[in-house]
Amino acid sequence: MNENKFESLSALLDNDNVEQALLDEVSHDDKLSETWSRYHLIGDIMRGDSSDFIDRDLSENIAVAIAAEPTVLAPIARPTVTQRVKAKVIQMSRPVGQFAIAASAAGLMVLGVQQANISDEGQVVPTQVWQPLPMGGIADPVSYNYSTQSLPTQKQSTVERHQRLQALLADHNMQIKLQSQVESERAEELAETQPE
Repeated sequence: MNENKFESLSALLDNDNVEQALLDEVSHDDKLSETWSRYHLIGDIMRGDSSDFIDRDLSENIAVAIAAEPTVLAPIARPTVTQRVKAKVIQMSRPVGQFAIAASAAGLMVLGVQQANISDEGQVVPTQVWQPLPMGGIADPVSYNYSTQSLPTQKQSTVERHQRLQALLADHNMQIKLQSQVESERAEELAETQPE
C-alpha cells in the first residue's frame, strides 16, 4: 500500500471529506480494514475510551499462560579432562604465587630500608632504639627485697634526664638533616630524569 492511502484513511477518521471509492476499498481490503481498526483503537486510547474493549485481567492471563508453558531444563555441563586438569594446576599454583608475591614485597621493603639508611659516604646510619622510661624517670622495683638506699639522688637523676634529653635532641637534629639530604637527592634525581 502506498502512503497516500494511509493518509486518506487518517483523514477519514478525522471526518474529512473522502471519496466513496476509499470507503469501498476499506470495506473490501483486509489490510486496510485492519489499519482502520488500529487507527480507531489508537484514537480511543488517546481519548481514554478504551475501558470497553481492553481486558483488565491481562496480567493475570499472561501469568496463567506463562505457568502453562512447559519448563525446559538445560543439561548440566560436565567439564572435559583438559578443563579439570587446568583447574587442578591453577588450584595448586595459587599458593605458590601468593608466596612469591609476599616474598617480593618483603624483599622490596628490606631494600627500601637499606637504601634509606645509607648516606652519601656509604656509611650505614644506626637507627635509634626507643627505650621508654616510667613517669618518674626511674624504674620502680619489682621485688620486695629491694633496698631503697641504692636509688640515685634527685640531682643525679636530673643530670641523667638532661643528658638523655640532649642525646634525643641531637639524634632528632641528625635525622632532620638526613631527611633533608634524602629529599634533596630525590629532587635532583627527579630533575635529571625529567625531559627538558
